[in-house]
Amino acid sequence: MSKITSFNDDFMEKLRDPEFASHYLMSAIVDNDLQFLPTALGDIAKAHGMSKLAEGTGINRRTLYKVFDKESNPSFELVTQIMDHLGLSLEVK
Repeated sequence: MSKITSFNDDFMEKLRDPEFASHYLMSAIVDNDLQFLPTALGDIAKAHGMSKLAEGTGINRRTLYKVFDKESNPSFELVTQIMDHLGLSLEVK
């Protein structure tokens, strides 16, 4: 009997793949959907584990959840610190 997984479980597993996560994040940038960008980064962070991210970045969980709120306006430094820990980077051409 095959195991049935939920959409969310499957999606979280896919977001752990750096290439998939990169495409997911880029979709918000390409579509110029800046309100979705923190949500997309938050989804990737949740897939990797918020506690692990908090420990690895030194940013407390409460602050991380605020960063990923679509109403937030986090600093570029904070976003790049999170992205770096998740194995993601920004490239401008």
